[in-house]
Formats: sequence, C-alpha cells, structure tokens
Amino acid sequence: ADYLAIGERFHTVFIEDVPKLQYHEVNLVRRWITLIDALYENHVKLVIQAETKPEEMFQVDLENEHCDEVFAFDRTRSRMEEMRSEKYLRKKWTGHLQLRDDVDRAR
Repeated sequence: ADYLAIGERFHTVFIEDVPKLQYHEVNLVRRWITLIDALYENHVKLVIQAETKPEEMFQVDLENEHCDEVFAFDRTRSRMEEMRSEKYLRKKWTGHLQLRDDVDRAR
C-alpha cells in the first residue's frame, strides 16, 4: 500500500544506491518488483542510480532459474526498460487522478 501511495502522490521518483539484487535476498527482490509495478501503473517517471543496468540487476544461477521471482523480475526488467523510453516518458502521470477519484467516491 505504501508503494501505491507513492505512485499516486508523486509524478517523479528518484532512487539512489540501488544494489545488484541477489537470489538469497528474495524479500528485497519482491519489494522491488512491487515498487516498479506501482510506479509503472501510475506512469511515474523514475530516475534510478544503480550499481548495474536493468538487464543485469537480478541474475540467478541455474538451480534457481525456475522460481517465481525470476519470471516476475523479467516483467519488472521489461517495465524498467519501457520506463526509459520516450513513449513512456511522454505519458501523462495518472496518480493524482486516481487519488481525486477515490476522494470523490468517499463522499
């Protein structure tokens, strides 16, 4: 819910010092996936200063290549790449509109 609130309230988010994610840090990987999903759905502009490029951010060994996080992170990696595209950057941020709709429904 916190990530959704960020996406609904901020049109641009800056994140620094993002490490390369390891398989044994599965909770961190899941949180990163959830964050990217929330920001993507609200068309948030995301600026990341990371240790690696998105395609190298999460790699696993052959023993763990079939876990759910690997498949989910492939989608996340794709979304991070799309979020860098000119087409995505031209999209209108939708967060404040959702927040306004929620307030109107509550009345």
